[in-house]
Amino acid sequence: MTSRSYLPALGLLSLILYLGLTGLSKDFNWGEGYSERPILEYLFIYFSLFVLYALACAHIFKSAWNQKTFWTLIVFGLLFRAAILPSQQIQEDDVYRYLWDGKVFAHGINPFKFAPDEISEYKSLKIQEPVYFNSRYDEQSQNELAILNDLKWEHDTALRFMERINHADVPTIYPPLAQIVFRLSQHIKADSIVTLRILFLAFDLMGMVFIVLTLRSLNLNQNFSLVYFWSPLILKETFNSTHLDIIGISCLCVSVYFLVRGRMTGSIFFLALSVLGKLYSGILLPFYLQKSWMLARQKGNGDARTPALQLFLFCAVVGVCYLPFIGIGEKAFEGLKTYSMYWQSNDSLFALLLYFLKDIIELGVDAEIPVFGNSMILGKSIMALVVLGSVATLLIKNIPDADSTEEWVRNLFIVMTLLFLISPVQNPWYLCWVIPFLCLFHSRSLILLTGLVGLYYLDFYFDYQDLTQYSVWIAWFEYTPFYLYLIWELKRSKGFLKIFKSESGSGVTY
Repeated sequence: MTSRSYLPALGLLSLILYLGLTGLSKDFNWGEGYSERPILEYLFIYFSLFVLYALACAHIFKSAWNQKTFWTLIVFGLLFRAAILPSQQIQEDDVYRYLWDGKVFAHGINPFKFAPDEISEYKSLKIQEPVYFNSRYDEQSQNELAILNDLKWEHDTALRFMERINHADVPTIYPPLAQIVFRLSQHIKADSIVTLRILFLAFDLMGMVFIVLTLRSLNLNQNFSLVYFWSPLILKETFNSTHLDIIGISCLCVSVYFLVRGRMTGSIFFLALSVLGKLYSGILLPFYLQKSWMLARQKGNGDARTPALQLFLFCAVVGVCYLPFIGIGEKAFEGLKTYSMYWQSNDSLFALLLYFLKDIIELGVDAEIPVFGNSMILGKSIMALVVLGSVATLLIKNIPDADSTEEWVRNLFIVMTLLFLISPVQNPWYLCWVIPFLCLFHSRSLILLTGLVGLYYLDFYFDYQDLTQYSVWIAWFEYTPFYLYLIWELKRSKGFLKIFKSESGSGVTY
């Protein structure tokens, strides 16, 4: 096979697999046939897609810039999205919360105010316990609950979708920009998953455009954008699972571009929008303020006013967008508090820390710990300190020159990677936040991890087949190869920071 036909061949094989994935998804029907679901067949397709993707990445990394190659990767990336867009969700149901939030918001009601279970309990509570009902809800809340109850029973699809909401006892955790997107989807076409995916596609394409612009600004091969645009993880979690992370990811891509260009107002503004899409990227703000201060000092006015103004801009954008929702006080953050304190899923390093706290030093699950309360909160506090300590170390000991744009982006990449690796919640779609950075910093171990996290779905298979005794091993198979490869990369590069090195447009590899 010639070099010219290699990438199109990989793209064509991938397209066939994505079409197969869409066909297979029809066997994943919510609430039925759990033991017959073709999860192993799905995993075969996903890992086959990853192998083709890895081969495409290796080819791109070794090739010089070529415009025909660029348009080949663009066309196939769009075809992949078109193929998977009409698919049925495979083992994911977060989208039903998004649709409900959008419906609530579209009817002028604060989506943070009521947990879905409150609507489900509305009539029985009102009839059977009227005294408690009237003491719990004021007149406005009662009227809003009546409206939401009518929306629930509006038609069969509305009822079916609402009953599929997970963690229905917890109010929504999704921030304002996400809520605006959910509401827009509702206005375009109510209860439509495909409509929401099309809106996500708009964000996805925006992110891709700014990844390409960032590569161009750094004088890197624009074909490296394939790492993002062909990523099976991005495609599966955005256009099949329909997770909202793409909203924040795309805004972060725009923000990084403006950071590279030294346009700090634009970069801070889009960082704020990224946080309003999902709070994940808020940890990066100190690096933006430091860069702002360095640029101001370079221009001869290096005082605290410039970063202070940028901080004010960030807080103003976030504050203004939260303003319509905070009239209910701290209840607006009740879901976020529950998530922060109790969620744990698919974790690696945090699971080891929790094992140490609970079993080695025998604190136990419910043991009372001064200040922290229990081992879960203590473990999360320790990991938070690790992240904050790492941020502080990079800010103090690894200060790039104001013009060293690649170094500034590298610091962001390191923090986002670390944030994922030590998080108590390492759901596959959270790793999507790292993938745009992999277009610049070609860590093979992290690219490998984007494939390995597909094993997350094996837990469902074991559950449905009553083989839960094997579930404990999934994380070991998921993360051990990655950490071994990462250690090898670290040893080879002789230092943690050196591993994250952009490759030149000529495709030189390390």
